[in-house]
Amino acid sequence: MSSLNINDFLTDTDEVEKPIIETPQPSQSLPNIINGRYKIKRVVGVGGMGVVYEVSDLLLSSLQISNNTLAIKILNGEANQYNDAQYILVNEYLQAKKLHHPNIVPILQMDLCNKTNKAFLLMPMIHGELLSILLDSPVTDLSKLERITYATQLVNTISHCHDRSVIHGDIKPGNVLISKSGEFFLFDFSISRSLDDKDNQYAIDYNKVHAWSGHYVAPEVLHGQAPTIKSDLFSLSVLIYKLLFNVHPYQQEELVQKHSKKSLANIQSLLLQGMTPLEKHRKLNFHQLNAELNKLVNST
Repeated sequence: MSSLNINDFLTDTDEVEKPIIETPQPSQSLPNIINGRYKIKRVVGVGGMGVVYEVSDLLLSSLQISNNTLAIKILNGEANQYNDAQYILVNEYLQAKKLHHPNIVPILQMDLCNKTNKAFLLMPMIHGELLSILLDSPVTDLSKLERITYATQLVNTISHCHDRSVIHGDIKPGNVLISKSGEFFLFDFSISRSLDDKDNQYAIDYNKVHAWSGHYVAPEVLHGQAPTIKSDLFSLSVLIYKLLFNVHPYQQEELVQKHSKKSLANIQSLLLQGMTPLEKHRKLNFHQLNAELNKLVNST
């Protein structure tokens, strides 16, 4: 099996020479079996930048290991129209490998398809539903406890990212997966960035690639600025608001009036500070927010 040497993407010098990965032509498609090992079963997700397939690991299957299903992510045709698009997956791999958290989908490996020379990412296959579907479903309603639990897990997950100097850059319900057993998972670090500029050599140019969601993105990112910690705070605050109050804060005639319940009123106040349009005025106290969420759990 052909392996992509990740050392090609790491350097101790300030000058970075990008390795050569051939950008495939649109006519090239993935084989049914990638590198003689991963058999494609079905498409499980299509996003603005990538496509995710469910695959069977034939090596594990040959060893009679029943848990042999994995997920493979490649770039889609839309992403390939951008210069340096082939480095989007490299950036995702490098940023995500810094993270080790139970609520983040890990990237197991980055490799190249022998036939197409397309890079792909290998991840665990998690069966479930996107949070975006669950929030807007007319038939499936999340319980109050589930909403509080997911909000708490989201806060802790983003806190972990920031502690590891990773800015997610695209926090939204479509990048959150709820497994069949009710577990919360954040994924898709393709447009993420590092707080350390030397780790951003493969990050996208936000002036050229608009890959974020307009419903949750911070105003400064809409105007072409690269996301910052405060941009993540904005998206996080909007998503938690949607989770807890079942309404998008900027898709109303006016903001929901101050809640009569003290904990919810306090959470409202904290989230409104986190989604302030002006970046310099934006703040969100994770510890205080978690404390208020815990009060809600105890009163549910």
